[in-house]
Amino acid sequence: EEIVFAGVGKTRQELTYALQLGVAWINVESSGELARIAQLAQALGVHPRLALRLNPDVRADTHPHIATGHAAAKFGLPIAEAEQILSAYRPERDPYRIEGVHVHIGSQLHSVERTVEALQAALSVIERFPFLRALNLGGGFPISYAGEPVPSIEAFAAAVRPLLAGRQVRLLLEPGRYIAAENGLLLVEVQYVKHTNSGTFYIVDGGMTELIRPALYSAIHDILPLRQSDAEPTLAHVVGPICESADVLRTHVTLPPLHEGDLLAVLQAGAYGAVMGSTYNARPLPSEIVLEGDSWRVARRRQTWQDLLREEGG
Repeated sequence: EEIVFAGVGKTRQELTYALQLGVAWINVESSGELARIAQLAQALGVHPRLALRLNPDVRADTHPHIATGHAAAKFGLPIAEAEQILSAYRPERDPYRIEGVHVHIGSQLHSVERTVEALQAALSVIERFPFLRALNLGGGFPISYAGEPVPSIEAFAAAVRPLLAGRQVRLLLEPGRYIAAENGLLLVEVQYVKHTNSGTFYIVDGGMTELIRPALYSAIHDILPLRQSDAEPTLAHVVGPICESADVLRTHVTLPPLHEGDLLAVLQAGAYGAVMGSTYNARPLPSEIVLEGDSWRVARRRQTWQDLLREEGG
């Protein structure tokens, strides 16, 4: 009853399971999806609660791979199409309840103003169709990677609050990265130290298969050595073991001289880290350890090569 089911490509099997489970909301991305939900809901004899995901044509100030609210994006319904659906909606006839709208323009947002634009677009729809009682503003609240300046969550709240004042609208938020990113790190071990004309490379045992963000988004994460040193720090490159030049955790990072066996903590890895991991290059997935106060537990054991072979039918 607290689950919001979102996604641009929901299958029949997924929707059937969500309808049987009775999730709180299903965010609808297209007219085709709405027709599919209607068919499945009628067959199951249920009346799910829906929110239409709007595409407000707002280009977020973020990496293009994670900007999701502009006209060329695959996400959501154009405002005009959403309004056509809402105009044709008849609660006494249709096997679902459209009670809200959803708008999410991207992740790691650097501009409060773009969020305000998206909110204004959503509110214009709500004003026209007063039976809409909920607004899911999505997420996108940023964190600071390696000291980059980003708006605070208080800045977002201050910009949004006046637009919502006095409205009888339930507000839903999805602050995934904001909650998770800084609560996780990737622990890697130096395998080799390689000196070249291009600088010093620390080749470690983790890379794009464990944390793909640097390769995929040119993301910059803080990297700290676990062993304290009084030696003069220098610029170096921390790279992974995968057979692609993109497998770089960070270039030109200031670190003390490191040696084989030294451990490094790659910070801000709690979001879009393990969940985007892969077994590319026959790399077993790493273990995941949860720390709670002075105690710890294994949340996921380290995968083995035998596991990989078994899953491939070997």
